[in-house]
Amino acid sequence: MNPVLEAIHRRRSFSPRYLAAPGPDRHALEAIAGAAAAAPDHGDLGPTRVVEVPDTARPGLAEAFADAALELRPDADAAALAESRARAMGGPTLLAIVARIDPAHDRVPAGEQWISVGAAVQNMLLAAESLGFRGKLLSGARVRSRALRRFFSLGENEHLAAFLALGTPVGEPKLRQRRDAAGILSTLSAPARRPDGGWT
Repeated sequence: MNPVLEAIHRRRSFSPRYLAAPGPDRHALEAIAGAAAAAPDHGDLGPTRVVEVPDTARPGLAEAFADAALELRPDADAAALAESRARAMGGPTLLAIVARIDPAHDRVPAGEQWISVGAAVQNMLLAAESLGFRGKLLSGARVRSRALRRFFSLGENEHLAAFLALGTPVGEPKLRQRRDAAGILSTLSAPARRPDGGWT
């Protein structure tokens, strides 16, 4: 197996609780962001934006997480809010992935723009692992909250797609069964045109 395929198959998600310092430094973060820029991007729309959340901004993000929790569950108790705040502190390095989607683009449908964002994130994860770090993509209903939209000053066509926690791995990841190629790949049986213009 060639090195690229080996890296893809070796990639695993690491929970923030198993990520220790150090996280990527500025040079490594720029390399990881550069990998995001290498994703397929029809029309050169640049739909992916990456925002580093420094330690100084974590307390504010924690409060935004608590506000988001209250949006989802107005009856959330103190323990639930404390748990929400704690999630903002996970991982030595925390990145917010922002998707800038043009729903009215005449050549590149929104779905294709989202595919580009997903490809950018995968590139970032693989780049981080190549530099000796591990990470996990974190999302959930909170990323669609008004509280987090306000915190990141998102524009009308911007979406908080997910957070990416990165750091130095502690221990080994939990292995999960992955689908094999036979469960993904198929071959089209060429359909025949019917007299009414449909296909059989």
